[in-house]
Order: sequence, then C-alpha cells, then structure tokens
Amino acid sequence: MKKTNKIGLFGGAFNPIHNGHLFVAKDSIKTFNLNKIIFIPTGNPVFEKQELLKKQIRADFVKNAISNEKNFEVSFFEIKREAPSFFIDTLHHFNNGKDMLFTILGEDTFMQFHKWKSPEEILENSYLILAKRYEGNFAGTKKYIKKYFAVYKEKIFFLPHPLFQISSTLIRERIKKGKHISYLLPKSIEKEIAENGYYR
Repeated sequence: MKKTNKIGLFGGAFNPIHNGHLFVAKDSIKTFNLNKIIFIPTGNPVFEKQELLKKQIRADFVKNAISNEKNFEVSFFEIKREAPSFFIDTLHHFNNGKDMLFTILGEDTFMQFHKWKSPEEILENSYLILAKRYEGNFAGTKKYIKKYFAVYKEKIFFLPHPLFQISSTLIRERIKKGKHISYLLPKSIEKEIAENGYYR
C-alpha cells in the first residue's frame, strides 16, 4: 500500500509549551519533509511529572501557541482519556495504515524509551525523530540505541537544534525565582502564566 502523508506525532506534557518545542516542530517539517505535526498533550502521564498543571490548561496552551501555524494541529486524544497515557495506544489511534508516522521525542525522554510500554512495537509502526537535548553529537544516545534498539537504528533520526537548552523545567524554575521568561515561550502563554500565577 502506498504511503500518502508523512505525519509527525509530538507528544509531551507541554508544562508549559515553549519556543524549543515550536522550533523542533518547525524544523522537523523542513528537515524531514513532513506534511504536518500533531501536538498531543499528555493527559495522565505514566511517569510522575513535577508541578503538572491541569491537562486542559496545558492543552489550551498548546492550542494557543500553534494557532498561526497551518501545518500544526493539536489532538485532545490523550486529554480526554481517563486511563494512563501509554504512547503505544496513541500510536494505534493515529495509525491508519496509509500515513508514514514520525514520533518526535527529546533526546532526554528517549533515554528512558526501553521502559515504555511496547517500545519495539512503537518502532515497528513509526520512525523516531530525536531532538537534541544534550551537549555533544548524540554520542550517548547512539550508545543507548546500540544497547537496546540496534535492530531499529535505520528508523531513528537525529535533529540538532540551537534551542535545546530551553526546557519547561527551566521556565518553571525561573518563575519560582522571580526571573523573567520573555523570549523562552510565546508571549501569549507568558501572559496567561503571569495572570494566573502558575508555577509560583
């Protein structure tokens, strides 16, 4: 069966979404010639997340942040689920047998990939795009792939980018310390965080 579209699936807590996320999405479209990116905010994470805002608030952040990008969409699939958010279930939801699926992960998140539910099945049904999160040239990540997923190495791609040091954790820490977060995330999200006193 001929594959028709190349779709990026970008899951995460987005607590909050920031310019690093948006840069990775935009660069993935350009670098891998994707037709679109679907942002999938996590509903009920399997792994504990610190200072996690309510899922609807995080999803609204994402919807707001990508509103001007025609190749970006947001899915509320995980937000609407009461069950824990196993990515393999999400992948099955989006796998229509026609599109080529590219799962986008931060390099740091990927280093726990062997602990995910059905990681081999994820790799059998999706390519991976790993966004740079560490110094160096993905050296540690390549060793990790060789240890756990060598069979699938041809399906795993690397995406260097200059904003990899921006993180949701960094933004939350700066808010707690009373530091500004301008230019780290969209202005509209910064405004909402300030008005509602999130992460203080």
